[in-house]
Amino acid sequence: MGRHSVPDPDEAPEDSSRRFARPDDPRAPHDDGAEGFSYDQPTHEQGYEAGPGYAEPGYGQPGYANRDFAGDEHDDQTGYEQAAYDDADYEDDYDEDGYEEPAPREPGYAPNFWETDEPDYRYAEREAPTKSFAANPPPPRPPASGRAHGGDWEGGEWTGSHRAVDPKRRGVSVGVIAALVAVVLVVGAVIGWRFFGDALSNRSHAGAARCVEGEVAVAVVADPSIADPLRALADKYNETAAPVGDRCVKVGVKSADSDAVVNGFVGAWPGDLGERPALWIPGSSVSEARLEAAAGAQTVSDSRSLVTSPVVLAIRPQLKNALAQQNWSTLPGLQSNPTSMDALNLQGWGSLRLVLPLTEDSDASYLAAEAVATAAAPPGMPATAGTSAISTLMASQPKLADGKASTAFDALLQADDPATAPVHAVVTTEQQLYQRGGSTPDAKDKLAAWLPPGPPAVADYPTVLLAGTWLSQEQVSAASEFARFLRNADPMSELAKAGFRTDGGTPPKNDVIDLGSLAAPMSVGDNSMRSTLANVVSGPPSAGPSAQAGAGAVSVMLDQTLNLAPVVTALKARVQALPANAVVGLTVFNGSEGSTLIPVGPLGDPVQGQPRSAALAAGLDGLATTTSGRVSFTTLRNVYTDAMTNFRAGQANSVLIITSGPHTDQSLNGPGLQDTIRAAFDPDKKVAINVINVGDDPDRATWQAITEITGGQYQSVPASDSPEMVANINQLLD
Repeated sequence: MGRHSVPDPDEAPEDSSRRFARPDDPRAPHDDGAEGFSYDQPTHEQGYEAGPGYAEPGYGQPGYANRDFAGDEHDDQTGYEQAAYDDADYEDDYDEDGYEEPAPREPGYAPNFWETDEPDYRYAEREAPTKSFAANPPPPRPPASGRAHGGDWEGGEWTGSHRAVDPKRRGVSVGVIAALVAVVLVVGAVIGWRFFGDALSNRSHAGAARCVEGEVAVAVVADPSIADPLRALADKYNETAAPVGDRCVKVGVKSADSDAVVNGFVGAWPGDLGERPALWIPGSSVSEARLEAAAGAQTVSDSRSLVTSPVVLAIRPQLKNALAQQNWSTLPGLQSNPTSMDALNLQGWGSLRLVLPLTEDSDASYLAAEAVATAAAPPGMPATAGTSAISTLMASQPKLADGKASTAFDALLQADDPATAPVHAVVTTEQQLYQRGGSTPDAKDKLAAWLPPGPPAVADYPTVLLAGTWLSQEQVSAASEFARFLRNADPMSELAKAGFRTDGGTPPKNDVIDLGSLAAPMSVGDNSMRSTLANVVSGPPSAGPSAQAGAGAVSVMLDQTLNLAPVVTALKARVQALPANAVVGLTVFNGSEGSTLIPVGPLGDPVQGQPRSAALAAGLDGLATTTSGRVSFTTLRNVYTDAMTNFRAGQANSVLIITSGPHTDQSLNGPGLQDTIRAAFDPDKKVAINVINVGDDPDRATWQAITEITGGQYQSVPASDSPEMVANINQLLD
């Protein structure tokens, strides 16, 4: 039989059990091959003739010549050659239709590429001749019930070696299965965790959306000029605000002047303003400075400008051209000179008659005072060096029924003759004048705005976020979010419509207002300096509604040996700012005697045919400086006795002494004065003694002692015209 000839019918093939014996079969001729590999050495078997050029019939792959084995351990073997192909060539065959992956290998067999999968290497039937060489193909054989290892295709896949791949699946490593199971469990756990986490989160959001814990009230207090638009914006915000925890946010806006807020933090909070606020929007950062000075810097957690409006003078149109060459520094002179308008070609107009309102003014009076003091201070000196100019401006302003801006505007606009009107000008803001002009018929014929040249004084309307024990974390967070909301485009647009200047917005304009762009705002100083200047205008914050500012009873005792001009100016300005129910009297002393010019009583009561406030101003103007000595101790003994006798219940009673010393009394010395005051003092009817001591007074120890006995204050100032003098008068004459 030739190499590729088909065996004759009478030729019997070698015993299949010998060719495909198990490695552990005693009949296996070799056992030095790879593990699990049965290697057949060509031999002389029955029916076969040994000799060169012959290969065993029927066991080679069709179309492949026998080749040498690749392994070195078989280099000495001849006659059989392993087919030159890789198992990878057949990987794709498993994907063809009709074929399944190889069945799992049996335990105990190594996973070599030549490994056989059969449980038994012996065949029950002979191998059929190779189909490609059969002259007469046999009829189809019935489907094999077991594993096939012959040359025929019996449901398996021909691999090119001495095996066929069975259609049954191969085995999978237990480690692989365990790894896959672990991966599935981990992925399932992650998915489950995220599912339940999302469910809980969604449930939390749903609960918050339903406000299951109610509402979180956020109190906002704003300057009256901005309160109305803020209230409308708060209503819109409440409709869309995200919940804080499980509580819905409800912002409420109250209107209040800065003095009411600052005084409320110093003493008892006004009940008509509701709860203490989480957010405060005053007219300017001057009010923030006053709050920090009175209640501590820790009260404010954040502050930044929301909108702006420059400070202007609301005037009659006839006055606008006359003021063209004026500035902040010239205003005190125009205010105090009774005929200053004559020099401006306004015959018969008298003085400037400028009003600085203390309420409904959006801090405009505080800002104007800063500008006046800054302009009046000597070059290189701080603004506090110009406080006397503020006092002059305040002391000479027209006397009206109250300190409201609306009252001042009415006096400005309702007079038939502008020249004889009680008011020629009102300190205000551009925004307030914009609103006033929009509501005044024929406004352009009655009202105009004057912006002093130079850096403008600007109301910056800060959003002051407050901090304190009265606030919860939810309220603090919600207030911060509302302040952030106000800086969005839509709220800014609404505020611009109300006459405020906004970032990137167009300046307000109507028949009265058309100021255009502005220069950089005026820089005054730190918060401490700003608070000091503000106190010159209105005095320091009081202890709340139970001790209303200016509602005390004060007996002023003034040393005539002082440089009186700045002291008189400061006293007049302070009296002008006090309410009509404030109780004030004036006693002066020199080297020979002490005399009472104006008895103690309410400023609104008539004295010598005029209000006590006017009588006080006239009495102060009539004083002259003396150099004959000071009978201060005996004068105080008399004044203190009178104050105790006429004690006013429900008011803060005090005596204010302004002196430079030393005393020249022969009948009463320092220790004797202390004994007298100590004997007269009654804790249940407290009359405090406050002293402003000018310069280096030898009687300093005595003055300090009597202030301690009565629970008063001792203040030392360097000179009569010092900024400290004005500040202390405003603080102690209250």
